[in-house]
Amino acid sequence: MRAAATQLAEQFDRAADRYDLLTRLNPGYHRALRDAARGLVDRLRGAGTSGRPPTLWDLGCGSGLSTEALLQAAGQDARVVGLDASEGMLAQARAKDWPDGVRFVHAVAQDLPEVAARELDGPADGAFAAYLLRNVPEDQRDDVVRAIGEQVRPGGWVALQDYHVKGDRVAGAVWTLVCWGVVMPLAVVVRGNPTIYRYLWRSVLDNDSTAELTGRLTRAGFTDVAWSTAGGWQRGILHTVLARRPG
Repeated sequence: MRAAATQLAEQFDRAADRYDLLTRLNPGYHRALRDAARGLVDRLRGAGTSGRPPTLWDLGCGSGLSTEALLQAAGQDARVVGLDASEGMLAQARAKDWPDGVRFVHAVAQDLPEVAARELDGPADGAFAAYLLRNVPEDQRDDVVRAIGEQVRPGGWVALQDYHVKGDRVAGAVWTLVCWGVVMPLAVVVRGNPTIYRYLWRSVLDNDSTAELTGRLTRAGFTDVAWSTAGGWQRGILHTVLARRPG
């Protein structure tokens, strides 16, 4: 399993220097991140963090695009710990200008409990994970979802954003058309490592359905689970789920 994770991280390393460019060419990508981050922060403010900067996990932070979305939603004085398995993606993130409260850690999601013990002196207020769980082996996803919940304080919230098309033939067909007709050709043009985008296509087809992920969240003890989908071509394909750790 570790070998597979290392190989995947190396593929992301190779794609890192073109990743931000390709996301800019994806209509709605940044808006969806901002909407999910705002939804998380709004719920945290309603849960008692109003008046103080929140502490947040950014899991699978990549090049820091989700970190930027969190800071836009929570304010520049928020404390954010970004975690990613790709050193290349983290190098892109660290090269950007960040407030003092932001830092990045090289680790896989399965190591979250050990990382949390080093990086924070207690549970965070919330956690954001965009495009993370489909990169975790299926037999380890329950453990990772549970670990995310354990690293959020009672009453805190998590937001998980990803592509979910399993069980929806139309969504799966649109996803395949976009990947093979748009994303992979663009990756070739901008020298963005098409191999990782072929993996992206397949990993989404194999990813949990919304019902399967809801089950994982329920088994991990989360409540108030609420789903939404993005607009445009991503409607019914890109989803965000918000869930609360009981207080």
